[in-house]
Amino acid sequence: MWTVTGFEQQKKFFEGLVRQSPPAGGLAHAYIFSGQEMIGKKMFAHDVFTMANRQARFASHNPDLCELAPRVADDETWIYIEDVRNLKRFLSLKAFQGPYKFVIIDDAHRVQDAAANAMLKILEEPSPMTVFILVTSQPEQLPQTISSRCQHIHFLPHSEKTIEQSLTKSDLTKAERELVAGMADGRLGWALTMAKPDNLKTLKKAVADIVGLLKQPLTARMQYAKTLHEKELSGSYVPLWLHWVYSQRTTLPYAHRVLSGLLTLHQYISQPQYNHRLLLENTLINL
Repeated sequence: MWTVTGFEQQKKFFEGLVRQSPPAGGLAHAYIFSGQEMIGKKMFAHDVFTMANRQARFASHNPDLCELAPRVADDETWIYIEDVRNLKRFLSLKAFQGPYKFVIIDDAHRVQDAAANAMLKILEEPSPMTVFILVTSQPEQLPQTISSRCQHIHFLPHSEKTIEQSLTKSDLTKAERELVAGMADGRLGWALTMAKPDNLKTLKKAVADIVGLLKQPLTARMQYAKTLHEKELSGSYVPLWLHWVYSQRTTLPYAHRVLSGLLTLHQYISQPQYNHRLLLENTLINL
């Protein structure tokens, strides 16, 4: 029934709701699923949809499901009013297989103001047997008017042990599983993504580089910054350095200073108006 790992308390809660029948019981019309990124909130929402509609397995093309998210493939980071307006036709229809229709909005905190106002009108007059699930890692960024009309379900990060156990199905060695699980910071989705061969290769190279850099003289660090910039690898390496240093914060000398420098670098490295090579050199020299 459940494909998502963990969250036993939340599972029992929704199992109880699904066993009840509307209007006396059943699912509420709107929920906010909040918690750290990539821990399984959207997968949990998919499982609730599958279970509530008594489906054998989840299918993204199900006619009773509508999913919204920022159009990342089009370099968009927001959900616009047009996206919310397009819900009207879906909401006007009765459930095809049912009994419920679901609207799952991923990264709901990315809803623009105009889109949020349109969504509020929908939530104020909910369609019967329709469930909204707003998935977000930043619930405080949602307008209070929307937040107050939803039931809040919070998801905690997974334990390092749980993540490492989930990685046993992969071809990773014990040392690789420990490395990925330690850097995941409770994010099972991140760990499973990084366990893929190409991603794991990048992760191990990034970690090996930062470990070596912390022992290198200034001239070697400057040369490395030049090479990293020319190969355009800073965007993928810097976040991995942050994850690794944070995982080693209790044992790594000067971890606080290193983390502070990397956080600043990470903040500016994605902004094109800055000189990335100069930022890299300055940060690596002062690690």
